[in-house]
This record gives sequence, structure tokens and C-alpha cells, in this order.
Amino acid sequence: MKRTILILSLLTPIIMFGQQWIDTIFNIQTSFDVSYGTATDFAGNIQNLEMDISYPTNDSIPACGRPLLVMIHGGAWITGDKNEGNSKRIREDFAKRGYTTASLNYRLGQFHTNLYVNCNVPTWNCNNMTDTTEWYRANHRGIQDANGAIRYLINNSSIYNIDPSNVFVVGESAGGFIAMGVGFIDDLTEVLSTLIDSINTVLPPNNLYESPCIQNPVYNLAPSIASMNLSRPALGSYMGNLNYPSNSPYQIKAVGNFYGGSFNNIFHSNSGTSPALYLYHQPNDLIVSYNYQKLLSGYQGCHFGFPANCGYLTDRPYSYGSNGIKTMLDSMIANNVTTPDYLFDNTSNNANCFQQATTPSLQGHAIDNYWLRTTNMANFFASKIDSCSTVGITELETTINNIRLYPNPTTSYITIDLNKKYSKIRLTILSYSGQFVKAYNFSDSRLVYLDIGEFENGIYFMKITLFSTVSLYKKIIVKK
Repeated sequence: MKRTILILSLLTPIIMFGQQWIDTIFNIQTSFDVSYGTATDFAGNIQNLEMDISYPTNDSIPACGRPLLVMIHGGAWITGDKNEGNSKRIREDFAKRGYTTASLNYRLGQFHTNLYVNCNVPTWNCNNMTDTTEWYRANHRGIQDANGAIRYLINNSSIYNIDPSNVFVVGESAGGFIAMGVGFIDDLTEVLSTLIDSINTVLPPNNLYESPCIQNPVYNLAPSIASMNLSRPALGSYMGNLNYPSNSPYQIKAVGNFYGGSFNNIFHSNSGTSPALYLYHQPNDLIVSYNYQKLLSGYQGCHFGFPANCGYLTDRPYSYGSNGIKTMLDSMIANNVTTPDYLFDNTSNNANCFQQATTPSLQGHAIDNYWLRTTNMANFFASKIDSCSTVGITELETTINNIRLYPNPTTSYITIDLNKKYSKIRLTILSYSGQFVKAYNFSDSRLVYLDIGEFENGIYFMKITLFSTVSLYKKIIVKK
């Protein structure tokens, strides 16, 4: 079910003076719980995937649409929600900057170990997995879902006024891993394929994990251990199959990574165009190490000795934190390898375990200054946004009012009068929800006739693409 609220800004009087894409100056509206598909989770359950979508209500929409920003929450791939914490806040604040934004939920969950590995520190047990593969497979599912969410938004770009040529993906913690996978994995060679193929069935998790981790309402990974499908089938392409293919091409201009990382080098661009990269991290991060270490290394170190005296967490993979990624990119640059343009944003925070536990502002797995860091990212992103072609906009402004569709409503045929002859025309029919229905190509025409008698009764959108790159939309009604 969708819920819609209006968030009022007090900054309307200064809209005329704000820096485009940087200052939070617009009023926004949010549509909650928009379903973008269903998928099978780690334990064999079908999961409905939803997103919250925000957009300005008092901006001047660019002729090509607004830039799109997709925000992905963290939570170690076992917890978290699209409408919590920084995920919600970044979605709202970038909508106030003039973007169409979305924060999304994705498939969560990993198989816990069959071993009894107990420690009386809250949430400790829930990080014991059956092997290191589980972390990578969970991340791969998240990448698939995020790609499907982007395609859903691109397919509905006419409804949400999105410019497909300006897409930005941001994540924190586990969401940062996913965001970077979405932005930079563009070839099978960058996927650890042996980990996502069909592999051995797992042993049932130890009963220790059922109540606090698997059934806990915070995690809600499965109804019970007995209900889990313990097989691990092949996961398929990193692109996933939700809303595939997209109705039109899109380009990810930049990725924002807040204290997330990458399991391997995914920065060799095989497609020829690589997004830019904003990196933020603190040296004393206990969850995702700043450089290159196993996940949760600092967290484990804090509890290994007195007074908690916990043992080792099982089966944690190595990962590159933001400084590790920076080091990797710098090495590639030194060897004349093409790399993404990046901005590295960090602190000198070296607070130890005790200091982080007693002073929340010193925690390393967090943003030290929200407005400073998100404004830095906003400035970086703004420099990557491509404006619409000036010639295209000028001609489009005079074209929109002159194009006529008749009869409309129609029973079978419709005529499109473009008012002048164009050398290349593409007409794409979309359903009212933005799903692709059919496409037609014409050349050297002013009047175009379409037989749409095969379409069912209802409201459709016709995407009219002229000048190869500039598009406009018209509503058509089929009423037999």
C-alpha cells in the first residue's frame, strides 16, 4: 500500500538564491512503500521489495527531468530499513536539493553457522555465519535488487520526472558495498563467480540463533530454522532480472560510499564509462575496517579480551574499506590504468573501544558531521550532472505545444501530428504504471499513424523521442 505525505520546507523564500543541486531549498513529497518487484531470499522465501520515493513539489523541472539518487541502507546484510536513520535523511535532503530520490529495501539474510558460538554481548551471535561465502552472496542479491529498483524508476521516469542520464547511487555500510557493486561492476570478470554459482547445501543453523537472530522482529529472517530451504542455488547475473530490460538506457554518474567497501577490485571499467566516486570513512571504524581487513575486526577486538572475553566470530571475509580503495585506485593510477574520478573524505578520529562506547560522537562507524559530509558529496555530485542540450531544450519547448494526438480517446487508430517533419522519430508506448508495452520507429515524417487496436482499455503514456536524445510524453486513452 502507498502512503503519501507532504514535507514542508521553511526555505521557500530563498529558492531563487540557492545553489542548484547543493542547497536544501525545496518542499518535497514522499510516496511510501512503492513495490518494485518480488524475489527469492536466502532461505527460499518470496519477498516483496519496496522503496520510498521523494521529489520536490515547487521546483522548475528540467526539460530532461531531474537527476535520480538512490539510497541504500546498511545493517550487515541482515537488518536495516529504507525509512530509518541516514537512509531516510539522505533521501529527503537530496530531494530538497532538486533530485528525485528513492530509498529501498532489498533482500536480507545469511545462513548462520551450525556451531554453538555464544557470547553475551548483544548482537554478537547474529554475526556468526556458516562460511565467508554468505557475505558475498548477500551482497550480490542486494546488487541485483538495487539494479532492479533503478530500472523500475527509469521505466517510470515520466511519472517521477527522472533524467536517465543522471543517476546517482549512495549507500552506507553494507549499503555502501551494494552501491559500489551497482556503480562499478560492469563485467563478469569483476564478479567472484564461484561464490554465486550453485554451491553446497548448508547444515541447519544452530538452535542458538533461532530466537535472537532468525525470528527476532528486528531481523525477521525466517519463521524458523525448520522452514528454511538450506540449498544454495546459482544466483544469476549481477544485473538481476527485476524490471529487465529497462525501457531506455541510463547512466550512473557517481557513487557515494559512507563507511562501506568492496570485497575485490571492481574498478576496471570494461564498458568505457566509469562513475565518479565519493568515499567517506573514519580510521577507527570497528565494523568495516578503514584499510583491508576482515569485516568486524575492530568489533571483535573490543570484545575478545577482558571483560567480555568473547571468542572469535566465525567466517568473516576480507574487504577493502575506503582508504584501502583509495590506495588501490592510486596504485592503478600510478600504473596508467584508467580509474574513476574520486573524492576521499575522512577524519583523524582514533578513539578506542572504551571511548567509542561511552561517547557516541566518537563512534567510527558513523558520520561525524552529517551536514558537512553530505554537502561535500552534494558539491561533488553537482559537478557531475549533465544539463540538457540547449538546442534540444529550445526546440522542445516550441515542439511540445504543437504536437497533437487525435482522436484521443481512441478506439483503434491514433494520428500523431508533429507539426513539422523529423528525420528520426521513436514512439514508445508505456502502461499507466510506466511499464514498456511497445515501440515504433519512423523516419522523415510529420504525420504518424498508429494502429493500437490490440491494446486493452486504459490509460497509456506515449514517449515521443525526437532529435535522438530529447523526449516528451503524451497521455493517450484507449476506450473501445
